Amino acid sequence: MAATRLEVRIPEQLNDRLEALALEEGLTKTDVFRRALALYMLTKERQKDGARLQFAQGDQTETLVSI
Repeated sequence: MAATRLEVRIPEQLNDRLEALALEEGLTKTDVFRRALALYMLTKERQKDGARLQFAQGDQTETLVSI
C-alpha cells in the first residue's frame, strides 16, 4: 500500500496526551492518529446522512451535535 507522509504540529500538552493514550493502548502515536482520523471521517459522513453521534452511559445519553 502506498503511503504519504504528513507532518502535523500539535501543542505540547496535546502531544503528551497522545503519547499517554498510545502507551495505554499499546499503539504508536501514528496508529492513534489514523484511528482518530478514521472516526472523524466516519462521523462527518454519517452527519451528512442526518445521523448524530451519541455517548450513552446507563440510561443517560449525551448527544454531540457537531464535530
